[in-house]
Amino acid sequence: MKRFLLLTLAATLLLGSGCASKKYAKKGMKFEQVGMWELAAEAYLRSLSAKRDNIDAIIGLKRAGQRVLDDRSLKVIKAYEDNDLKQTVYTYLDAEDFRLRAAALGVELSISSMAKEYFDDAKPKYVEKIYGEAQNLLESEKFQQAEELLSEVKRLQPDYGNVQDMLKVSKCEPLYRQARQYMEANQYRKAYGNLDRIIREFTNYKDSRDLRDEALQKATITIRVSDFSAAGGTTAELAKSVQVSVVSRLNALNNPFIKVIDAASTDKLIEEQRRSLTTGSDLEVGKLLAAKALLTGEVSVVQVSPVKLTKTEKRGYLKEETKYKDPATGEEKVKVSYRKVVYYVYGQQSNVTIALKYQLTSTETGAVMVSDYIRSSQSDEVSYATFDGPANKLVPGYWEKMDADSPKDVVNDNSPEARNLQELLKAKRDIASTSTLTSNAIEDLAKRTAQKINQYNPEE
Repeated sequence: MKRFLLLTLAATLLLGSGCASKKYAKKGMKFEQVGMWELAAEAYLRSLSAKRDNIDAIIGLKRAGQRVLDDRSLKVIKAYEDNDLKQTVYTYLDAEDFRLRAAALGVELSISSMAKEYFDDAKPKYVEKIYGEAQNLLESEKFQQAEELLSEVKRLQPDYGNVQDMLKVSKCEPLYRQARQYMEANQYRKAYGNLDRIIREFTNYKDSRDLRDEALQKATITIRVSDFSAAGGTTAELAKSVQVSVVSRLNALNNPFIKVIDAASTDKLIEEQRRSLTTGSDLEVGKLLAAKALLTGEVSVVQVSPVKLTKTEKRGYLKEETKYKDPATGEEKVKVSYRKVVYYVYGQQSNVTIALKYQLTSTETGAVMVSDYIRSSQSDEVSYATFDGPANKLVPGYWEKMDADSPKDVVNDNSPEARNLQELLKAKRDIASTSTLTSNAIEDLAKRTAQKINQYNPEE
């Protein structure tokens, strides 16, 4: 069966490509009839791209394609005779590109030998001309214009003269000079960006690598995380969990300018330094540990709702169908009856809200760098029905008495209520625990805290 499907698919694709090939071949013929040779040739190329053995397209491309190359050859010759070196070179390259496209599809076309001869003479002259212009521009420190011409030289003749070294200078020098200016203005992040770009593209330029390391060192905010405190009945364990998650998120940031000092490896040093400090403040400890910033936090639990399951009795009907034969016609019919039953609807909600107040403070100036008070509310709920019987035949409704009919009795079969009841019978029954919601809230708080610290840029 699988092989049959693959063969069918392959046949469909072949049929589709064959139709497309015919369509473009017909377009090519129409363009030829009105002398639109460029459009005709392009149509034939598309036809052969769809189906390589389309004879009409092959013949058409040989005819129209050669006409196109003849026209382009004449333009090359004219440009050369007009002493337009650039036009000579690029018109020929366009013709060569077209010839190669046709050759890739199995159709060999030719460019005038005179056009080729003129191109071979014009190209080195043109390359020499723009190379000299680029040299003058570079000497005049017009780096962008020089880069444009040198890039053109590299495309036409990659190994010409000192094009590689000159191109490196034209690209790197303006970035390097700007980085120097950024360093002098204490804009170390911007300096790092320029220098890193130089190193990634060219490995090194002048003292870019050393300068980049210096910029990174001066731009990096080393953060000492103080133990988060617990407030409002929050446990120290929960506060610690929030702290650990925040540190984890900070460490996971793809930000070269943020570095968290490992608290575990410095706890002993902190205790020793505290004994020798007159103030005993965390900011002073941060200074001694070469931290540029201190992160403090206070965690409080705003709400933890009790997980309580409610159970409500509902009255409905069990739909029963009985087949029988009509004694008059012998036709098989179905008799529908409804039997009174009881089912249950359950509901449950769980809510957790945790708050975090945090502050990132400079150990050098005492200024607040980042601060916020954020909350994370996480919740889950379930609502489902159970029935001790065939659930697919349960129908909602109402009845007064199980064993007696009443004018108030109603059956809601084939109604939106019936569809809703079937959804309740299939609904999920497991609710997320408060511990799971608490973990989700912690992760949310940590993510938002790290994002805000990540967005902080002292240079803006």
